[in-house]
Amino acid sequence: MDQSVLTLMYQNPVYLKYLRYHPKWYMILERYPSAFKEFEKTLKKDLKITLSDKINNFQKQLNFINSMIKYLNSN
Repeated sequence: MDQSVLTLMYQNPVYLKYLRYHPKWYMILERYPSAFKEFEKTLKKDLKITLSDKINNFQKQLNFINSMIKYLNSN
């Protein structure tokens, strides 16, 4: 694997863990180191750590807190 890709992998343990569970990426990154950006996109999408996922999770938390406050105020 390309040294720059390995450096990026070892800087982020989440990448290594994802790579262990999705070994097809070993072969892809070995042959095409330029596919690292695609690897990152796929990883973030699968692990739901994209910006939109974070916003949705935050919105769900706010809705839950709002519901709890309404419930507590009604009693």
